[in-house]
Amino acid sequence: MPHLPFTPPTPSPSTSPTTPNPLDPQHQPSILLHPTPEPTLSSPPPRSLYQSTAQISSAYRKRYASYLAATFNINLEAAAMETEQELERSGGGGER
Repeated sequence: MPHLPFTPPTPSPSTSPTTPNPLDPQHQPSILLHPTPEPTLSSPPPRSLYQSTAQISSAYRKRYASYLAATFNINLEAAAMETEQELERSGGGGER
């Protein structure tokens, strides 16, 4: 059967590629893992996985104000003021 140019020919069992030996120095892994560098004085401290309620609330207010500003094509400061008013009316005006 003729092979089309975009179809690779099927290899015969005698020429089929073998599974590479991972202990072979010529074998290159498909995923390279790099060690984590040691922290130095010039590197920033690692980011904490946990945030305080105040940090979460502040981030939410900023995102909501950005959403209002983009949606209604208004100034970001005006959107921030509207966010504060909305959250105070809804009872979410707690920590800042």
